[in-house]
Amino acid sequence: MKKSKKALDSELSILSSQLSTVLIVVLAGIPFLLGRYFELNYPDPFDSAANVYSAQHILNGARIGIDEHPSAALGTLLVNILGVWLFGFREFGPKMIQAIMQAGAFVVMYMAMKKLFGKLPAAVGVIVAAIYTSAPLVAKFGNVKEQFMIACMVTGICLFVLRQLGGGWWYSFLAGAIVSWAPLFKETGSSAIGAIGLFVLLQPIFGHRTWKQTGLDIVLLLAGAVAALAPLYIWIIGWKVQMALPYSFIWDAVAGLVPKAQAAGQTSTYVSSLRETISFSEQWPKVLRFYLALCLPVSLAAGSIVVWLGKTVTKSVSNAYDRFVLLFGVWWLLDMAFVWVSPASYEQYYLPLTASGAATGCYLTAVYRDKLSSAVFKTKWIVTGIVGLVLMVVMSWHIFFGLPRSPYSGMKYPEKRNGYIQRWNEISRRKNQSWRGPWERAGEYIRDRTKPSDKIYVWGWVPAVYLSAQRFCPAPNAFESEMHARPPEQLERLIDELLSCFNKEMPKYIVDSRKQHLPMDRFKFELWPIVPEGFMGFQKTQFLPNEPNIVAEFEKLWGQVTRVRSGELEQRRFEIMGKFRKFIRDNYEIVEMFGDEVVFKLKDGK
Repeated sequence: MKKSKKALDSELSILSSQLSTVLIVVLAGIPFLLGRYFELNYPDPFDSAANVYSAQHILNGARIGIDEHPSAALGTLLVNILGVWLFGFREFGPKMIQAIMQAGAFVVMYMAMKKLFGKLPAAVGVIVAAIYTSAPLVAKFGNVKEQFMIACMVTGICLFVLRQLGGGWWYSFLAGAIVSWAPLFKETGSSAIGAIGLFVLLQPIFGHRTWKQTGLDIVLLLAGAVAALAPLYIWIIGWKVQMALPYSFIWDAVAGLVPKAQAAGQTSTYVSSLRETISFSEQWPKVLRFYLALCLPVSLAAGSIVVWLGKTVTKSVSNAYDRFVLLFGVWWLLDMAFVWVSPASYEQYYLPLTASGAATGCYLTAVYRDKLSSAVFKTKWIVTGIVGLVLMVVMSWHIFFGLPRSPYSGMKYPEKRNGYIQRWNEISRRKNQSWRGPWERAGEYIRDRTKPSDKIYVWGWVPAVYLSAQRFCPAPNAFESEMHARPPEQLERLIDELLSCFNKEMPKYIVDSRKQHLPMDRFKFELWPIVPEGFMGFQKTQFLPNEPNIVAEFEKLWGQVTRVRSGELEQRRFEIMGKFRKFIRDNYEIVEMFGDEVVFKLKDGK
């Protein structure tokens, strides 16, 4: 029996919908899975390794703030503790949790965007978000605070949207609970909270919600936040955990504006210290280069806001989704603004604006779709769509195939870098050629020559040596990246604390990572200086001989060179480091060098 035309059309519609859904899953899933593959197969020498080290040390019994001073914020630390508890002293656990959080966030994002804007805009938004939050250019190596923060922001805002579109009260409750955790990973997660707060307060003024509905929205959001944060306050206060309370950064920001609070002992922060050494003229080109590198989500979001403003001015706002541009636009603008806070301008700082930019950009796609569907003569809009698609490919080409120049420095690379293709090749080289980084080889060298109870120390910001060696540090500060940014008094306290701990329990091995730190124009604070050729009459580049007269002359002359190049404060820091250098000369010997990393072994009898 032949099917009716109506039934056949219905089946074709269902099949078309299913095929389009599969296509969306594929186009968003491939970059997402590639990003996770990259992260799980390339160890992070820096942030992720530091997070994992602190988590395992705490699980071993180290007291937070006493035996272990984690660099991770509260949220990042707790997720890493869970991941390490589940999967051991390695990065796999926290990175898997991050992947699950982000996958969940994108599912919720698609649901919310589809209900708000429709299938096509939701598809574009999720695909762009999946590509850019996984892009090697800004994603780093995984298990970084920005990735966790993005998952909370996206999930929280999209749950709130579902509530605004008629969902149950629990959507607002969950939105408040989840979005309240975003600043626990990084303070800039407050951009999503600020966007929701402003949106809620303006809705009754614009006539989109009643004051009663707004009051209920506020109560539910706050109730969710209280439910999510209360256990943390109870844990920190009740158990006297020496860690900052959630949202204490708000008080710190306010106190920093009050002279009396500063006089009461406020110490200079990392950001404020960097502000003194990295000028705005050095920062703004970096930020603009990263904006340009991320031009697709930036253009989609900016275009959405321009179109929305144009419709608002001409009073042609007619769609139910128009009002949500305020929510997404404020979120994106805050993310765009927050990258200016720190002059460091590390690549992962730009991750949040790609997610909020992709969400905001859904509006532009929705407006185009409506124009296309309502146009009598569609040729113009079809051509516009094709041109737009080509532009999207062009603007994202370098994300896949690499950049010719560094967005950070502006310098030309010998060959293209930081694309999906390049990262894939790096992973292949690690697998096929058994390539390992110098930090991995240094750690393996130490692990083969020590017992699990032996202690080590890594100077600088390469905590991955600890993971490779599977060993721990006898001091609560196991790594350091702010030696050039700390005020000299702080650096001196740090060095004194380290040496005090070492004199109680001497590390069997010490690794000098010799890593360049911000500001990048400073001389490295080496534990055993490598004297450049020609300095003090040396005929070749070599380690400073351990002879008192030569050491004294070097300390004097290099201090003067440091002062000329970087000023009196840096000379003072160099002089403070002198006691650390003496400790190394007196107690350790150079045994191996891996790349730039120098391995020192405790002398026999020490």
